[in-house]
Amino acid sequence: MTHKVESTLLLKRLYDAQVERVWRAWTDPAELGLWYVAGSDHVVHFCEADVRVGGTYRVGFAPPGKTPYIETGRYSEIVPLKRLVFDEMVSYEGKTLHTSVTSVDFADFGGRCELSITSIGFESWRTGEGWTPAMESLAKHLGET
Repeated sequence: MTHKVESTLLLKRLYDAQVERVWRAWTDPAELGLWYVAGSDHVVHFCEADVRVGGTYRVGFAPPGKTPYIETGRYSEIVPLKRLVFDEMVSYEGKTLHTSVTSVDFADFGGRCELSITSIGFESWRTGEGWTPAMESLAKHLGET
């Protein structure tokens, strides 16, 4: 018998980029496909996103040549330049690894952007294993070293 624990994960990072720039990285499918990975050795295999309330996204990521993890979701709230909320499910080889509700909040700090990611769900604490490298990948995409 396996036990799943409902949990909340909160990650924050300050980026040296304006909110509009960080927002575009999250909402433009072409840009999302350049950085949305869950490991420093991962690449994006495919990325589809219809960023509107009720729209869906689907991203595959893994190390080159490996079977990708598949993340899918549906957007439930969009406040331009402020907030994205989506249901998230990550699977590997057809097996669901976790599901959660994820909120991404964007705040202006004098021309810099504070990004807050909140993940709530069963086993959502595990999403930190993916969100932490994703936040680093976003920093590199935005030109930070």
